[in-house]
Amino acid sequence: MRGRGIIVGVPMSYLADHWFGRQSFAWSFWINLVALKLIILLGQIQFSPAEGMDYSDQRLPVIGLVILFHGVVFVWQVVGVLRASEAHIKVRGSMANAWGAQLGVLIAFWLTATYGFSAWQSTLPVPVEDDFAERMLREHASKYQLELSADRATVTMTGTIELGVTRNFTKLLDLNPNVRTVVLNSAGGNIYEARGLAVLISARGLDTRVDERCSSACATVFIGGRHRSMEKSAQLGFHQYRIDADYTVYNANPQAEQERDRALYAKAEVKEWFLNRMFNSDSSQMWFPAAEELLAAGVVNEIVEK
Repeated sequence: MRGRGIIVGVPMSYLADHWFGRQSFAWSFWINLVALKLIILLGQIQFSPAEGMDYSDQRLPVIGLVILFHGVVFVWQVVGVLRASEAHIKVRGSMANAWGAQLGVLIAFWLTATYGFSAWQSTLPVPVEDDFAERMLREHASKYQLELSADRATVTMTGTIELGVTRNFTKLLDLNPNVRTVVLNSAGGNIYEARGLAVLISARGLDTRVDERCSSACATVFIGGRHRSMEKSAQLGFHQYRIDADYTVYNANPQAEQERDRALYAKAEVKEWFLNRMFNSDSSQMWFPAAEELLAAGVVNEIVEK
């Protein structure tokens, strides 16, 4: 028991001697403040979590260590150094060392606050960074809907034709092989995706139908149908291709894209006179042919009356 008391008593007396300024000023400053602070900071750096790792489940232990080393120990360091500097002034009468000690305390305070805050931050949950491409696909997908009918035989597409819609539509068809009809209600959108949808619909042998309105790039999707029908009150809109941008779009050739889609219409047996009028119409205005005209041109195979 006596031996244990000596072992415990020595560090306690050491702590008390520093606290009350009984140690030399040089020892208090360089060993108890500077050296010990460096050891604490290096220890924190050594055991800090790797970047991107989530240590939020260790919050209580980390905060406890922050309070101990950056709170209790730091207060003990500062108080001891300031009291030792006062004693040093009384003996030596020099203020220079005291000013140096105060500057050192300020630097130590800044380091303590910085590293303490850093340790606290390490306990916060690591935010999951969203992949930019996936985020953009979700944003595009929010602008259209693919709705499957109760009997899983019809898919209704509404909204704009956006990047990624062909991929999502393919997945939907793969999961629902009994789909036979695609109902379109769109003001258009991306011509590349529209062409992809038209090719997909044609390859799967699906029918297309318009109950309300289908214009611009949507008409390209419509033309991919095996059997194309529309309600008499519905509208199919066409216009000459253009680039909707107030800046130069490099590597973009509306005329070339128009010719590619013209080939799709020709493959669907749309009459030449209709194609000439369709692709020569004003690019700033939508042309809505009458249902009978669409039927005569071969764009529509059937006009449905409710």
